[in-house]
Amino acid sequence: MLLRDLLDDPELGLALLAGREQLDRPVRGIYITDLIDPRRYLHGGELVLSGLVWHTGPADSERFAAALSDAGVAGLAAGTARLGRAPTDLVEACARYQVPIFEVPLAVSFNTLSERVWRAEQQASVPGRELVGAVAAGADLDRVLAMATAELGANCWVLSAAGAVIGGAGALDESSRRALIREFLTPGVLPRTVHLPSDESGASFVLWPVGSDTEPRAARWFITILEEQQHRSAKREGIVADLATAVALLRSRRDEGRQAASRSVQAALHRLLDGSASPPEVMARLEAAGLPTGEPLRVVALDVEGRSEAATTLLHEIAASTEIASVTAPVDTGALALFAGDRNGLAGIDRSLRRTVEDIESGMGVPRLTLGVSDISKATGLRGAVEEARYARSLAEHRSDRCGIATAGELATHQVLLASATDDLRRSYRQRVLSKLITYDEVHHSDLVNTLWAFLECSGSWSRCAKRLHVHVNTLRYRIKRVEEITGRDLGDFATRVDFYLALQLDT
Repeated sequence: MLLRDLLDDPELGLALLAGREQLDRPVRGIYITDLIDPRRYLHGGELVLSGLVWHTGPADSERFAAALSDAGVAGLAAGTARLGRAPTDLVEACARYQVPIFEVPLAVSFNTLSERVWRAEQQASVPGRELVGAVAAGADLDRVLAMATAELGANCWVLSAAGAVIGGAGALDESSRRALIREFLTPGVLPRTVHLPSDESGASFVLWPVGSDTEPRAARWFITILEEQQHRSAKREGIVADLATAVALLRSRRDEGRQAASRSVQAALHRLLDGSASPPEVMARLEAAGLPTGEPLRVVALDVEGRSEAATTLLHEIAASTEIASVTAPVDTGALALFAGDRNGLAGIDRSLRRTVEDIESGMGVPRLTLGVSDISKATGLRGAVEEARYARSLAEHRSDRCGIATAGELATHQVLLASATDDLRRSYRQRVLSKLITYDEVHHSDLVNTLWAFLECSGSWSRCAKRLHVHVNTLRYRIKRVEEITGRDLGDFATRVDFYLALQLDT
């Protein structure tokens, strides 16, 4: 397929903005990216599809166009969803670097454009594109992976960074799977080769990303291939690249169905929470979305630094890794997952989530995650379970853990009150209780705040606190007396101790 063929296709409606002289360039593949410099992932001849998330001004356009030119791409198809149109400075930069640029109409998805190119390649019997062609012909993931295994002569798997084995040939033990996920989540250039310390066979694993590199790694899929060093070649890398493209297309198709179900679930939950729908009406919606509503259920709330779309995608992958029936939907700035099944399976969700979070937390550079888990309840108690999960997530958010989980069982604690207070109220309370003490420490370079914290943590025990601070008891008594003098509060009073303890908690 030539660039000219895409421009002449009336169903695509592409608009050529620059590069009419280069329309006879052949298109040898598709690459979707929003990296400002994607050249390390390009082999030459690709039509690059970009939503222009990276664009903030002319300097960015210059850098992006230079990278595409250096990589030898066929051209650029610019999406219009974010900016409304391709920026003039990008068009001018592409013209200077002789990178043909098309504008993609809002009504045409990147998936549609990609399928058009892949179908044309299949019809032309382009060598090395059998895997993508098989997907276009209707093959599922198992069939694609079987074909890839035969071509590569090595076992390969598709894993989610959230912990699930999406598909694969051959056995992959749990320790290797978790180690590979941690390697994938570790910052660094992808694809890359890793060698697990536990593997004594001398074999290596190739990690190859699937899909858009704008997603958080924790929400992505990746391909891993077990192979010997001597088997590597440029041809094999081409096969793996095609496999990644095929898997990305399969995931895209799956996600289209999931998103439709997610919208239905979102609407049902919204009506449940605002009281405009009865529980039976909501449960009918959830059953239509694939949730077995006759079973007990449990709710999980997730937030990824206020990014609703990322939270929904990640929570769906986490839910899928549990192998328990579930539906996922965005809500507020995060996402909710509803699980249904037998009580034994639901009871194990805590452990499964903690293992997943441990693996995600081990990869530096991933977003901060906070999760809340409700108790197991009947379907009629869905509204209460949703509220429990959301309060538990709020509790997890106000802890110091980078990736935190809280369950409904932890809601019987003072931390729930702290987590439910507004940020302004929390700051005001801490300021009123501790401001004099904090100021005194800053001016006199003392450590009375830490002394007070240790005293309360030791339940007011003079001997244990002195030992903890490595000071004499008389020194500790002097410091506590100074705390009382500065604040005007009596630490012999239980209510005063509670006030100080809560205020100190607000700094964690």
